[in-house]
Amino acid sequence: MSADRPSPAFEILSYNQQLIQFADAKAGNLIVINSLFVAAAQANHSSSHPLLLKLVQLPLVLAAGLALALCLLVIMNLAGLPKTPRKDCIFFGDIASRKNMNQFVQDFTNCPEEQHREDTLRRTYILALIASRKFSLYGWAQMLTAAAALIWLAHSALSVILS
Repeated sequence: MSADRPSPAFEILSYNQQLIQFADAKAGNLIVINSLFVAAAQANHSSSHPLLLKLVQLPLVLAAGLALALCLLVIMNLAGLPKTPRKDCIFFGDIASRKNMNQFVQDFTNCPEEQHREDTLRRTYILALIASRKFSLYGWAQMLTAAAALIWLAHSALSVILS
């Protein structure tokens, strides 16, 4: 292994962190889309609309609202993850919990390379769990967004027909 190239364990850790960032970004896009659906449905909520159009708005708001809630769960902190056996030199919370910077540097330099690798692999496992949860929630939000889009198209078509 080259001294200027990160270890394979660290590369895998970095890849999983990028997946988490990707899921968060995708969820942010769905938040915008579904917020627009909800706002548009509320903007069209006037007493002059036929009952049929109002009935179509309800599933639209429900689908978009559920997708919004799922996207918020994607970007929020997820509890219930496994704990590591000790403070490591990878997770920012563990690093910042040291008494001071010198304590962190001392802990890092005194830690055997094998222990660093194990810590990296443990953190990678936790990141993979987080990514798996995020993409599962995102998948449901994506399906609900697609349903909201179809309902919105049906609503728009009915608006034209009934006008």
